[in-house]
Amino acid sequence: MSPPATAPLMTPDVAAFIGGGLSITLASCDSRLVPSIAKGVGCRVAEDRSTLTVFVFAESAEATCRDVAANGRIAVTFSRPSTHETIQIKGNDARTVPLLPGDVACVRRNLDRFAEDITPLGWGPDFIDAVFWRDPAELIAIRFTPDGVFGQTPGPRAGEALARRA
Repeated sequence: MSPPATAPLMTPDVAAFIGGGLSITLASCDSRLVPSIAKGVGCRVAEDRSTLTVFVFAESAEATCRDVAANGRIAVTFSRPSTHETIQIKGNDARTVPLLPGDVACVRRNLDRFAEDITPLGWGPDFIDAVFWRDPAELIAIRFTPDGVFGQTPGPRAGEALARRA
C-alpha cells in the first residue's frame, strides 16, 4: 500500500500569481554559504503544481547555476513591483532540465507582462528588453520541488509560511 499523496505546496492562487509577469530573483549559495543571485525571466508551474521550473539566461546566472548544480538549493522570489506583493518559494532538489516547446514564448510573455506592470512606474518594454532579454539559445531551465512557500509582502505577516490548501 502506497502512502497517501500530499497536496502540493503551491496552491492554485500561488501558481496563478507567480505566472503573472513578475520580477523574479533566484538565489543559491556555495559550499561556504556565500550567496549567488540571478534575475529570472519567467517560470512554468507543473500542471499538478508539484514542481516549478524557472528560467534564466546563462550570461547573467553563471554563479547561481553553478551553485544549484553543486547542492540543489534554491530560493526564488516573485514580486509585483506595482503592489509589492511578494512570494518566496524554496527547494532543495533544483537541477537544470531541457527546455520544452513553448518555453521561450513563456519567457517572452512574462517579460511583456512585467513591462506592463512597471510602465506606470516609469519603465517600459524598451527597458525590460535592454536589461532582461538575451539570445533565446542561452535560456536555461531550472526545475525543483517546492518545500517551502512564504508570503514576503512587506508588512506584519512577511515571512509567514503560506497555508497549504487542497
